[in-house]
Amino acid sequence: SDQRYRSRLISLRSQINANFDRLIGQATLANEDQEGSLIERLREFRNETNPRPRRRVTNPPRTLRIRLGCIDEGTNRPVTRQSQCIVSLYVPLDQTEEDFVNEIRRVFPSLGDRPIELCRMDAHHNIIILNLPGITPRDIKECLELNRSAVYVRIKGEEQTPVTVHSHPPSPEMSNPPPSTRLRLSDSLSSNNNRVPPIVERHVSPSPGRITLNIPQQIRTRSTRLSHRLQNDVSDEDSDCMFVERAQLAESRGQNPEVSSCERIGETVEQTRELRRSQDEEYMEALNRDRQRDQEREAQRLALERLEENSRMMEERRLNALLERRSRLCPEPINGFTIQLKYHDGSRRSRRFLPIDSLQNLMDYAGNDDSASEIFWLSMPSAGTRLSSTMTGTLEQHNLTIPCTLFVQWLEGEEVKEILMNVTNPEPYMEERPEEDHIDQIDYNRQHVIEILAELTNKINTENRYSSNMINACRDDIYGSARRAFSRRLFDPNKPLGVVFMDLGNNPEGAVDEGGPTREFCRLLMKDIQSRSLFEGPDNSKLLALDSHALSKGYYKSLGKMISICLIHGGVAPHFFAPRLFSLVVGEATEDVDLTEIVDEGFRCQLQKIQNAITIEETREALEEASNSLSLLGSLNIQCRTLEDRETVVQCAAKFYLEGRLNAAIEQFVDGLGCLGLHAAMKANSKHLRYLFLAKEDPLTAKHLIDVFTPQFAEEGSNRSHNEIKTYAWFRDFLLDVEDGQMQVDQSKNLTLQEVLAFASGLEELPPLGFKNQPVIIFIHIGRKFPEANTCDVVLRLPIHRSYEEFCNHMCSGILQATEFGMT
Repeated sequence: SDQRYRSRLISLRSQINANFDRLIGQATLANEDQEGSLIERLREFRNETNPRPRRRVTNPPRTLRIRLGCIDEGTNRPVTRQSQCIVSLYVPLDQTEEDFVNEIRRVFPSLGDRPIELCRMDAHHNIIILNLPGITPRDIKECLELNRSAVYVRIKGEEQTPVTVHSHPPSPEMSNPPPSTRLRLSDSLSSNNNRVPPIVERHVSPSPGRITLNIPQQIRTRSTRLSHRLQNDVSDEDSDCMFVERAQLAESRGQNPEVSSCERIGETVEQTRELRRSQDEEYMEALNRDRQRDQEREAQRLALERLEENSRMMEERRLNALLERRSRLCPEPINGFTIQLKYHDGSRRSRRFLPIDSLQNLMDYAGNDDSASEIFWLSMPSAGTRLSSTMTGTLEQHNLTIPCTLFVQWLEGEEVKEILMNVTNPEPYMEERPEEDHIDQIDYNRQHVIEILAELTNKINTENRYSSNMINACRDDIYGSARRAFSRRLFDPNKPLGVVFMDLGNNPEGAVDEGGPTREFCRLLMKDIQSRSLFEGPDNSKLLALDSHALSKGYYKSLGKMISICLIHGGVAPHFFAPRLFSLVVGEATEDVDLTEIVDEGFRCQLQKIQNAITIEETREALEEASNSLSLLGSLNIQCRTLEDRETVVQCAAKFYLEGRLNAAIEQFVDGLGCLGLHAAMKANSKHLRYLFLAKEDPLTAKHLIDVFTPQFAEEGSNRSHNEIKTYAWFRDFLLDVEDGQMQVDQSKNLTLQEVLAFASGLEELPPLGFKNQPVIIFIHIGRKFPEANTCDVVLRLPIHRSYEEFCNHMCSGILQATEFGMT
């Protein structure tokens, strides 16, 4: 009828359209004034009459209702959710596997991010894993094994244990009920019902290796269990029911129910036991095979996972080592010797290094490659040198002081593990390991010091010299010469200094400043600063002294500025700061005051008397004696009611004396240290730069000077070469004797190694960044008896003598008498 109605409507619409077309054609012949309105009215009427075509309704995507449950982890029990085991989930049939799995995890949050699998449960609550091509709604719909049963989700790879399912938990009191209360089989069966009575308890083994019985075997198994139950659970008074039970058993086997004898029952029981025994043996054999196969697969899987985990960890360590090397890269020095590196792919790289540079600098530069391994070797076959990237020390200690070519060899696998084990597990017989660790830590700190100072020194513009940076130094007033020069309006600390020493006649000493006079000036200025009255305390542990006149004139700021310039321009470190002064400068917390730090003897004695008081009366008397000093320090009003309070009074007064009253002076001093960015570097690297400001831990030794200076001999085999080698051997012995204090000029004066180094370079200690040029030794054969030196190029000229005693006498006299550049 709908089709007929639709056809009728279509024919009527065609007739109406034809009539409208005819009317519109007639309207064109009518009056022009009425043509427009008539045509417009006809068109409006046509639009109202002809409804708009209906839009085609797109069918919504098909959905699927899935009854979903979750199996608890470690069991075969479904997880109850809001008192229900099964959840109805409506999902699109074409939903992707990722979205469907996410929906399942949302419904059952206990699954987490672990892999899952789908399974079903049979009537005996056995878990049967579904063999699906994927976990999607369409796969579940097309699975014929499910039929209408629910789908269960569990964590993939779990090994379930056999579970005993009880319809009613057995009671301990009813484990062996009397015969009168035992269940009769005839009571549970009706006359027209041949079903096996319900079993109260059954054992389920959900293992994948379970043997499935066919229908006849299941019937025989049930009958065997029923017969066994009859023999054990039926008493003598229930013997009248035995015939009915045996008849039903016979019918279930397809036998004649009239045959009933004790022999048949015994034979049936024995056959059933034998069948069960053989089934159990086959099941156990299959189960053992499955377990063995699963163990082998698990072992292979674990081995593969361990291999992948080791590979992943080694790759992470390699990338971390590469990032650490790139973060530790320091700028290339202006001067030094060149080391060329050759890689396995044929590429080459070269860079300049200083002999005092750490070996780790070279390793960081060599290992700055994307293909670099965590551990690698640097080798020089011609010299038999082989260096590991785990080694420490300086280039000098590894005999790398001249230009050379090193081959880079990457290491992988067991070689890396072996080297790492040797590094992390040191030799047990090395009793001096703590001392070696301390030496390595010192080298590590020095390396960071070198990198920080190199960064600050590279900011100095060494190309242009300005007359405003000229310093006319008078050896009798080094501090005044520096203050006048540094206070000039046009003085620029970022430009090199031009130092000219004036002799007693106010004439230049004849030295052109190419580095030597600057080092000499900075060394003398640092000595003068250390002895100024603005510092107080022992020579190697100075604290700031309060001077109100110097504070008003800004002398503390000038003092900090001088120290910055001496350290960065001249390489002279102020090894005289007290630990408390360094902590105050960098803003670190200070320790409790030791009364020996207080220089004022009177005030120190007053605090010592308070600290040593035994009774409250003695404490109050000591406080009364020191009341004037304590009132000035703001510590008089501290309540001292017990003996423990006296330490509080002493610490408060001492800390304010050493720190609080010097706040303004410390601020000025820090402002001066900010010159050339030194204070910012101190705050950011206080752990490493502390080495430059505190007392020097490793004094200058003869070995240091022997390693620094390189002799330049004449042609091998010549007479000059023979004399030069002998003189160089005397010079090494001379340094050792100077170190032992055997070079005594007079009864009150011994020559020191610091004076020997100052004669040759202008410094009394080796600079942290090393010298710009390699220090060398040149020999004087004729015309000179005393040693000579060029402090700019760090060249020491040794005279040739006939005996060792003559050589030593002239060396001591020449070094001690040449106090000016015109005499060296």
